Amino acid sequence: MEKRIKNLLTYERPAQYAGGEMFSIKKDWNKTPLKALLVSPAVYQMGASSLGMSFLYHIINSRTDSLCERAFMPESDMREAIVSGKEKFLSLESGRAAREFDLVGITLPAKGCFFDLPGLFALMGIPVTGRDGSYPLIIAGGPGVSNFVPVEDFFDAFIVGDGEEVIEKMLDTLASSGSAGASVKKALAVIEGVYVPGESRGVKKVHCPLKSEYYPLKPVIPNIRTLQDRLDIEVMRGCPNNCRFCEAKRFYSPLRVRPLEELKEIIFASLANTGWKGLSLSSLSSPQYPHIGEVVESIIPFLRKRGISLQIPSLRPERRSIDCVMKILPLNQVNLTFAPETFSPRMQEIIGKITPPDEFERMMRDIKAAGFRDVKIYLMLGLPGETDADIDENIRAVKKIRKTGLKVTLTLSPFVPAAHTPFERVPLWNPGEMAEKLKRFKMELRGVDIRHPSVEDALLESVLSRGDARLGGILARLQAVFTDSSAEKIKVLEEAGLNADSYARRDFSKGALPWEKIDIAPRKELEED
Repeated sequence: MEKRIKNLLTYERPAQYAGGEMFSIKKDWNKTPLKALLVSPAVYQMGASSLGMSFLYHIINSRTDSLCERAFMPESDMREAIVSGKEKFLSLESGRAAREFDLVGITLPAKGCFFDLPGLFALMGIPVTGRDGSYPLIIAGGPGVSNFVPVEDFFDAFIVGDGEEVIEKMLDTLASSGSAGASVKKALAVIEGVYVPGESRGVKKVHCPLKSEYYPLKPVIPNIRTLQDRLDIEVMRGCPNNCRFCEAKRFYSPLRVRPLEELKEIIFASLANTGWKGLSLSSLSSPQYPHIGEVVESIIPFLRKRGISLQIPSLRPERRSIDCVMKILPLNQVNLTFAPETFSPRMQEIIGKITPPDEFERMMRDIKAAGFRDVKIYLMLGLPGETDADIDENIRAVKKIRKTGLKVTLTLSPFVPAAHTPFERVPLWNPGEMAEKLKRFKMELRGVDIRHPSVEDALLESVLSRGDARLGGILARLQAVFTDSSAEKIKVLEEAGLNADSYARRDFSKGALPWEKIDIAPRKELEED
């Protein structure tokens, strides 16, 4: 152990590889029949705060017949050491290789993770495809599997939807079979919400109630400061809105709300157990939690006494969000971020997200009067049917907001059509036209802090989000490529024979879509919407 620690000290943020975090669980390996490893394609600093991983870790370890351990994508220096053979990819709890487990579950929070999978598999010492029965069962879950077609051949099974109840059924199946062979896959294929390549013809998303026993009141406390360095509490799952561009709405539906008293018990118990100095009430639209006012008022005295800050993310440009902010303001500084997506009334009708520009301007005047100085605004560019007149509406609205005296930070995100939404067949914008739109905003809004992802970022997102088996074949042949640069990833794909621009903008207007076998939302509703 002493030698291991000494070796770790030569790497960036060595504590991320040490394990032994507060509330981590290390069971007796020899006395526990079923062994599961949860793997995040994100580095520890980003992935350690994952709520989904925390739920599954708690549920699996609550079983007497199962143990669950964790592993994360190593940082660059450790990756190099693993590739060279100097180090090994090991679980945090017992320091074992992925191949020693019965089941390896990889969480895919977004389709952008697909590109990282060949490298992750290589680090684990597991082939991407063509595995025999000597390897663990490799499964995937998370929002990224809403279109798993590009990586269908990488996995033995996919959990589509909520995983809390499904993972228990999968473990029951493994417990009764004692094998990861073909018979197990046939048995897994009959579980609702599970897709098994070669066995399943399709899969319907599964959802489960938000049971209090599934909530980990003692979540693992990371060894290092993470990007989300606070206690994250899920107040509800799903979304009451119907933005037509949003795939997450479809994936997490139906809306399920935690009862007020149960939520308060979770908050107080979790804070008492962990000692976090920050709390976030999370969901796709937290200000619309039906009891948001009551829960905030009931916990603020507790938070103030202990110096704990409170965040309510996903603020909507409406009065209810402002009321939430005003309740929190005496407690801590609040960063105001709103995402109206567009200020054009015509485009708002098209995307299903209505924010009257005049009403938004009045809200900005109110928050300025309340003492706020800064506001962040997110808009989309390249929406279906967008014209120069719509761009003019956006520019005029931002100019009016600036006149309130607020410092505006404007983020412009190129629209990317998503699978399982009414826009899934919409063609992607022309990169040259997108560059011109971005240029126009910068010319018209001098003095505004304008930020935007690169056109390459959006292009790569489009490639992955509406990918098919052809893309999967190329990804499977890639060598381990570790880069955060979208431009470099696009270059790698093109060297492998896929032109990213033409692939992302291929014709989706007719015929079956690659992801139609994955039932996230009723197809008839998508086509009629």
